[in-house]
Amino acid sequence: MKRSRQSGLLTQVAVVLLLATSAHAMRRKYEGKSFLSADPSPSDTAAPPTPPWHPYPSWHPLPLLGTPYPSLAPTTSLWHPLAPPWHSQRLPGTPNASLTSPTPSWNHSLTTASASAHPTSLTPSFPHSRSPSSARPNPEVSVFALTARKHWWDLAQNELAAALNVRDNWNVAKNVIIFLGDGMGITANTAARIFKGQKKGMNGEEGYMTWERFPNAALLKTYNVDKQVPDSAGTATAYLCGVKANYYTLGVDSEVTLGDCAAARNPIYHTPSILQWAQEAGKDTGFVTTTRVTHATPAALYAHSAHRNWECDGNLGQMGIGCKDIADQLVSENPGRNIKVILGGGRQSFGASTGPVNKDTCIRRDGRDLTREWLSDKAQQGHSAAYVTNAGELANVDVDDTDFLLGLFSDTHVPFEVDRVNSPAGSPSLTQMATKAVKFLQKNDNGFFLLVEGGRIDHALHDNLPHRALEEAVALDSAVAAVLEEVDLEDTLVLVTADHSHVMTINGYPERGNDILGMTGDISKIDNMPYTTLMFTNGPGFNYTTDGSRVIRQDPRTVDTRHVNYRSQAAVPLPPISETHGGEDVGVWAAGPMAHLFHRTHEQHYVAHVMAYAACVGPSAGKRCERPSHATFTRPPTGASVPFVGPKFPTLSPVLQQLIDDNERKSRVRGQPRPPNYVSDRDDLRLRVCVQLHLSRRRPDAPGAECAPAPQHVVRQLRGAAATPLPV
Repeated sequence: MKRSRQSGLLTQVAVVLLLATSAHAMRRKYEGKSFLSADPSPSDTAAPPTPPWHPYPSWHPLPLLGTPYPSLAPTTSLWHPLAPPWHSQRLPGTPNASLTSPTPSWNHSLTTASASAHPTSLTPSFPHSRSPSSARPNPEVSVFALTARKHWWDLAQNELAAALNVRDNWNVAKNVIIFLGDGMGITANTAARIFKGQKKGMNGEEGYMTWERFPNAALLKTYNVDKQVPDSAGTATAYLCGVKANYYTLGVDSEVTLGDCAAARNPIYHTPSILQWAQEAGKDTGFVTTTRVTHATPAALYAHSAHRNWECDGNLGQMGIGCKDIADQLVSENPGRNIKVILGGGRQSFGASTGPVNKDTCIRRDGRDLTREWLSDKAQQGHSAAYVTNAGELANVDVDDTDFLLGLFSDTHVPFEVDRVNSPAGSPSLTQMATKAVKFLQKNDNGFFLLVEGGRIDHALHDNLPHRALEEAVALDSAVAAVLEEVDLEDTLVLVTADHSHVMTINGYPERGNDILGMTGDISKIDNMPYTTLMFTNGPGFNYTTDGSRVIRQDPRTVDTRHVNYRSQAAVPLPPISETHGGEDVGVWAAGPMAHLFHRTHEQHYVAHVMAYAACVGPSAGKRCERPSHATFTRPPTGASVPFVGPKFPTLSPVLQQLIDDNERKSRVRGQPRPPNYVSDRDDLRLRVCVQLHLSRRRPDAPGAECAPAPQHVVRQLRGAAATPLPV
C-alpha cells in the first residue's frame, strides 16, 4: 500500500512537471504575439494558434457568463504563464498597470453560481448551446482570455454609453477657438497619438490626443482650386475665409492667380475672414503661431496677397510692385491693425531683427521698423500696447492694463520644441502663448475669436524629421488641453484640424507597443535589412549608394532612428525641406456650440461657415443665424441680434410629407375657395399630424422629435396670431 502511494505521488509530480514544461514551452512559442488579434500577420501562412483556449470564437455574438460579461472578483489575479509578455506588463488602456503577480494565487473566483460552488475551479459555465465537451478546456488560459476579452468589451460599452449621452449644443458661440496643426494629416495624428502614449510609458496605440475625445469629428477635402494637392495658403483661405483659392495665394478668391498683383489689389476679389467677421460683431480677436506671424496660415486672417512669400517688401520683386507686403498689411490695414493679440515669430520681416540676418527669411529693405509703427498707431488711438520678445516679458504682461499685445520671439520661426530654451530669456511654448492669449481676450464680454497654430509640424515633415514633427504635435496637444481648462464649452466652440497632410506613412507589421520611431522588426527579403515604421514617399531622406549594378539603401541599424535629427528614408529624392504635401483628407474635431455640424466628409471651406453660424457673425449674423425649431439650449441664446425663430413648419418624416403632398394635389383638383385667415388643407393636415404626434409623445419638444415645437405654437405661426390658438 505504501509503495502504491509513493508510485501515485511520483506520477502526480511527473504530471505537474509535464504540465509546467508544456506551459513554459507554449509561452516561448507564442511569446511576443497577441492572442487578442483577429487579424494575423500576412506572413503567418499556418492556421492561427489555438491557445489560449476559449469557449467562444472571437466572432461569437453571445455574452460570456452573464450579461454582458461577469465581473471578476476584486481579488482575482490576472497573472498567467501563457500571457504574452506585453500583456503581462500592462493592459492596453491602463498605462504601467502591471498584471504580473509575484506570488500567483490559484484560488481564483468568478462571480457566478458555478464558481461559488467550486471556489478553486476556473472552468467557466457554458450556455446550453455550447457544450464544454466539444472544446479543449484549459481553465487557466480561459481566465486570461476572459479577462482580456472583458477589457475590450467594457471599453466599447463605455464608449457606447458616452456616445449615447452626447447632446447637440445649439447655443450661440460667444467664443470661437480653432487649433491648426499645420501638416498634421491622419498619419501624423496617429503617429503623434502613439508617440504621446509611449512618452508616458504606455504601448501608445490605446491612447488619445486631447481632441480625439471631442464628441464630433469629420473629414475635410483639402484640394485647392487649381491643385489636387494643396499648399497652406490656399487651404488657410478655405477654412478661414469660406472659399477655396488658388495655390500659394491667400485672402483672395480664385480670380487671383499666383503672382497677379493687379488682381490682388482689387477689393472685389478680397475674401473677408472669420477674424474680420468677429471684429465686426464686436468681438476681440487674436492669433498664436510657432511660425512667423506673416506665414501662410495666420496671414489668411488679415492679408490679401497673390503670393504667400510676399511677407515683406524684400520679397515682392518685379511681380509684386504696387502691392503691399503681408507684414505691412498686418500693421497698417484692417482687420490686421485691430487684432488684439499677435504672438509668434518673424521679427526680420518687421525690420526689427536683433541678430544676424537669416537668409531663409524675408529681409526688409525699406528701412522701416513695423514694431515701432505698431506701437505708435496704438498710442495715437489712445490704447495701451505691449511689445514683447521673450517668455519672461510675455509672462509679465498685465492683461488687465494692456489693450493690445504683440510678441515676436524670433527673427524667423519660433524654435522647434526640442530646441527651445525653457527660460525667461527664451521663447515661450505654444501652451504659454495660447493660454496668455485666451486670458487676454476673455476681457471682452462680447467674446472673442482665436487661432492657435502648431506650425512647425509641417516644417519637420518637409525635412523628413519625424521625431521633431511628433514633438511639435504633442506640444499642440498640450496647448489644447491647457486652453480647455480656461474656457467653457457651453459657449465656446473649439475646433482642431489640419490644413493638409504629408507623405509620411506608418508601415510594416510592428508588434503592439513597438517604438513608433524605431524599426518594424521585419527584414526585407530583397536586401536583408530592416526598415523603420515611419517612412516617406519623397524628400531629403533618400539615402542610397550603388555598387555598380545595385542601389543600396542605408542600413537603419547603423544609425539612431530616435534622434531628433534622424531623417527617415524616402523613396524619391528631393532637396532639403522639400518633401511634398499629401492630398488625402484631413480630420476636424469639434466641441462646443454647433460642433455637431461636423458630421461627415466636408469641403474644407465649410469650416469657416460653421464657425460663422455658431457665433452668429459675418454671413450668419442676425436672422441668418436662426436656429431650427427643434434646437435645444443649455443656456439662453445671447445677443439681441440673434432672434430665436423657428421655421414655419416642423420637420416631418418622408411618409408624412408624402401624405401632405397628396392632400395638396387633391385640394388643387377640387379648386374649392379658402375662407380668409383659414389654415389650408396642407397646413391643416400638418397641424393634425403634429397634434397626433404631440399626443403620442411624452416629450414632443425633445431633440430629434418629428414635430417641434408643440402644436399650439405651430397653430399660432400658421394663423399669424400671437394669442388665439385653434382648439386641439
